[in-house]
Amino acid sequence: MEVVNLKAILAGAWVLESYLKRAEDGSVAFPMGEQPKGMIMYTPDGYMSVQIMDSERPLFASDNLHEKTAAELSLAAASYFAYSGLYEVETEPAANDLAEQSFSGLITHHMQTSLFPNWVGCSLLRRLHLQGDRLELSTCQASSFRGKQMTTHLVWRKCSAVKQGAEAADQQFRLIAA
Repeated sequence: MEVVNLKAILAGAWVLESYLKRAEDGSVAFPMGEQPKGMIMYTPDGYMSVQIMDSERPLFASDNLHEKTAAELSLAAASYFAYSGLYEVETEPAANDLAEQSFSGLITHHMQTSLFPNWVGCSLLRRLHLQGDRLELSTCQASSFRGKQMTTHLVWRKCSAVKQGAEAADQQFRLIAA
């Protein structure tokens, strides 16, 4: 049996395709709206970073980072989350198919920084399924969300698989002084 270096396969940037929570009764919730934006990055030496936001986030009144209101900050924090740190992967050899580039296992994110301060120093365990350029991460256990026990499901697409320039062509960037 060939040993697979899953960290090497995961290495790079991944763009978020979907983020939802699912209850046992089949109901679905979208914590960051139905079209969230996000990226997750993995390095071959075991570091990771994730950013996810609601695509409908309102702008602040000012472009100056230091001129914001408490209400703006509260809404910004409620529609965004981010964390970074180390990660570990554990594959399930029986569920892996090197020829098909299909791998399953567990991934643990060890959070060293987080927008949600309670997560600093904590670890998140996720089920992992990787099929070519598509990465699925889901929680192993349900947690409470809007009064229901729900599991989290995220689907990511490897950025190298995203058509070059397509996202940049759709978005206008403006230069700011910060």
